[in-house]
Amino acid sequence: MGSKSTRDKFIKPGINEGDNEFLKVGGHLVNYVSSKFKRETFQQPPPPPPPMSASGGTTYTPGNGYKYHRFSEPNSDNFVVSSLSPDPIYNKIDILIVAGGGSNATPAPYTGGAGAGGVVHATNVAIPAATTYPVTVGAGGATGPNTRNNGSDSTFGGHPIGTITAKGGGHGGYYPGNPGNPGGSGGGKQDAPDSSGTGTQPAQNSPWTPQPGFNQYGNPGGAGGRSGAYQAPGGGGAGEVGGPAPAAGGSAPGGYGGDGVPISGFEYPKFGLDPINVATEGNSPTSNHYGGGGMGWGYVANPEPGRMRSAGGGGANNIGPVPSYGPQNGTDGLGGGAGASGGGTGGDGIVVIRYQTS
Repeated sequence: MGSKSTRDKFIKPGINEGDNEFLKVGGHLVNYVSSKFKRETFQQPPPPPPPMSASGGTTYTPGNGYKYHRFSEPNSDNFVVSSLSPDPIYNKIDILIVAGGGSNATPAPYTGGAGAGGVVHATNVAIPAATTYPVTVGAGGATGPNTRNNGSDSTFGGHPIGTITAKGGGHGGYYPGNPGNPGGSGGGKQDAPDSSGTGTQPAQNSPWTPQPGFNQYGNPGGAGGRSGAYQAPGGGGAGEVGGPAPAAGGSAPGGYGGDGVPISGFEYPKFGLDPINVATEGNSPTSNHYGGGGMGWGYVANPEPGRMRSAGGGGANNIGPVPSYGPQNGTDGLGGGAGASGGGTGGDGIVVIRYQTS
């Protein structure tokens, strides 16, 4: 309820109060014609309700009516709700969960690009209680000589519907006879008879999938190629299947990494991070793509650097069977898959939570 106040209101004779026009003079509302007045009581509008109060991660308030909590280091943390708002509209969160991308061995000739970490975006998730909600940020897959790994999962837990999980990206396949690994997005294969890894993210989180505003993204590694030590397909991205390898072999690039996906309201500047470098990753200052696959191995540089807007590790920039370039790491915070040229680590994942404050 709003508070009550009084004011002196001057009334013009013979005319209804609702038809009067008033002029404020010396703190009073004075009618242009009359000197008659009466005292009136009116209702002040109530103040807005306080928003939900929470802590955890790195907080940022960009002035768009939301408060953001960013969890960007690979570890376990907590989103702690200390009090709920009396208005249920302020007790809902939007959440972005990105897993770690897959890796490739160093060096990694004749290797498919690694798959990106799975991406989950859920809106208007009701927070039912003031309590602790565990958060885990998945690391990108580790690399080393003859060492390739899937990325680690990222999660948001403690909710009565269940834990939300983004699956780590699959590592790339390698010659001879080692297929791409399944993951949030799958790793690209290498040899034609082999298979690329499947993208498992769309099959996750079954208790959540009927919920309105719940979306998840992941795709398989690329197809194509020919039998033997030749170019390899790219890793799957959150936005599309990894690019195919050429069937003819010869001096050609490997497959591009599948694109990531832009998530509206979760652009880096909104929660205090610098925009992604447009020249190298293809992102814009207002939109970055999450979950891009790594490029597959090839004999020449891939002519489509714009495909790196997915922020998967760049691959395929080597000549001959011995890589002449360094590791092609996935991008941290975007869950990018490693490229295949010099191998490399997968990009770390991220979890970002936002809720209305006004």
